[in-house]
Amino acid sequence: MKKSVILSLALLLPLALCAEITKKQDINKDNLYKFRGSMTQYEDPGVTYSKAPKGFKPFYMSHYGRHGSRYLLNTPQYNDPLTMLQQANDKGILTDFGKDVLRRIEIMAKDADGHLGDLTIVGQQQHRGIARRMVRNYPEIFNKKTTIVARSTTSHRVMASMTAAMMEFSSILPQMNIDYNCSDFDRGYMNSEDRAINSAKNSRERNAAVNAFNAKHNNPERLMCALFTDTTFITRYVRTSSSSRAGTTGGSSSGSTSTSTSTSDRSNDLYTKIYDIAANMGSHSYLGFDLDDVFTYDEWYDCWLQNNLYWYSVSGYNDLTQNLVPYGHATLLQDFLDKADIAIANGTPSANLRYGHDTALYPLLCLMEVNDCGYAPKDIEDLASKWVNYDIVHMGSNIQLIFFKDKNGTILVRALLDEKEAKLPVECYKDAKGKEYPYFYEWDKLEKYYRDILAKWDKIKAELTAN
Repeated sequence: MKKSVILSLALLLPLALCAEITKKQDINKDNLYKFRGSMTQYEDPGVTYSKAPKGFKPFYMSHYGRHGSRYLLNTPQYNDPLTMLQQANDKGILTDFGKDVLRRIEIMAKDADGHLGDLTIVGQQQHRGIARRMVRNYPEIFNKKTTIVARSTTSHRVMASMTAAMMEFSSILPQMNIDYNCSDFDRGYMNSEDRAINSAKNSRERNAAVNAFNAKHNNPERLMCALFTDTTFITRYVRTSSSSRAGTTGGSSSGSTSTSTSTSDRSNDLYTKIYDIAANMGSHSYLGFDLDDVFTYDEWYDCWLQNNLYWYSVSGYNDLTQNLVPYGHATLLQDFLDKADIAIANGTPSANLRYGHDTALYPLLCLMEVNDCGYAPKDIEDLASKWVNYDIVHMGSNIQLIFFKDKNGTILVRALLDEKEAKLPVECYKDAKGKEYPYFYEWDKLEKYYRDILAKWDKIKAELTAN
């Protein structure tokens, strides 16, 4: 008996270690990739799944996935740091290290030209891999008799992600029936946030707390000294703007141009924008270089803390937003429930695959209370002890609900977050002999739990509207 207990613990130990949060003092070159936060790259988890209870076979999958790796979204994210470093170089005040950082950012900015927000080759590969593993892991669901209904938002990177996945399905199973589309018709549940939470999400309390946290964890001084031989260049950065002035005299017009200058400390801005580029370099692994060395491990951690808090503050349950923001995408959860009921009634192998954004996936996972996504710390300084976005949503992240049934019609569900077995907020299934099956849940109980959440939101929303 003791031997079997020891063996069980030994088998569980690797799983526990895999789920362990990386502490600041434990960062090294092998786990540094995590601290890219929401821009962490998706990888094949390479896991083995728990066996389903005897007699249960998979027949349906319901899924929502974020687009894959992409370029940054806005021109200033590349051009602002590029311009500042180029100007410093023209003045002869870049260190050798600063010149090397400039060289790499120049290459990255050139590669991004005309591609803002586009899916990269890495992103395509991520979604092809996810689709390939769906077929491999669930041949009972994905076969020539299956109907896949795939929908994406109208964002080009999301459409490209869905297309990559559908191409993979088609190459493996040419006879599979695939119905895919991207349309604003589906926006209501795919990526439309309920307006009722807007005031809470943008509350003064939330903004003040996040700003104070960021000020505490944003420390650009070391990096500025590493980049510039004269840091007053960036701490008293000169911005020049031109304005034209026109007037009329006796029916003719004349104009003059005035130039004004202003100085400001741009060190924080440069610091955070370089972090954005550095954190996203995994999306461009084909370039053959990174910016990992720009920041110390402590700086990587502090930058990640800010990224982590941002996503928590606009997605999770917290007092700063009256614990309302996860409800913003309640329509997405309802779509999961409604389409699952239809699939169960039909009884044939099928899948609903949805392709969208982190702005919907984060709050959905919090609303569903997947793993520790429903966690709400008393102090945001303690957030990273349990809620870590590199284990929740990053490039290509997805939630998969796999439905199983037996000959008696009992329905069980298993959840995979980023293709790893995940906990859901009801008791695990127990068979007639009392044996418990972790990661398997009775659909009747789980659906009731989620329907009750939706009913609670309807009540809260009615009160908000009335006020």
